[in-house]
Amino acid sequence: DNVNVGIIREFNYLVEQHFRTYTTVKEYASMLNKSPKTLSNLFKKYIDQSPLQIIQQRRLLEAKRLLLANRKSIKEISFDLNFSDIQTFSHFFKKQSGQAPSEFK
Repeated sequence: DNVNVGIIREFNYLVEQHFRTYTTVKEYASMLNKSPKTLSNLFKKYIDQSPLQIIQQRRLLEAKRLLLANRKSIKEISFDLNFSDIQTFSHFFKKQSGQAPSEFK
C-alpha cells in the first residue's frame, strides 16, 4: 500500500511541476513508468478523483489565479496553460467552473 500511495503522491508532485506543459494522464503515466489504466485504478482505489480530474483542477486553479491577477488577457492565459486556442480554454473553464473566463474575471 505504501508503494501505491507513493505513486499517487509522485503523480501529484509531477502535476504540480508540469501542469502547464503536460495535460494528459498518458504523459504523467509515462513519467511514472505506469500505464494510464494502472494510474486510474490506483486513484479509484485510494481517492475520490481520477488522474485527469487532478490535472484539470490544477489547471483550473492556475487559470483562476491568473484571471484574478488581471495582468494578462484571456488569450494569453489560454496559451500559458497550453490550450490550443481561446475557445478550447473558454470551454474547459466554463465546464469546470460553471462560468466563462470573462464572467469570472
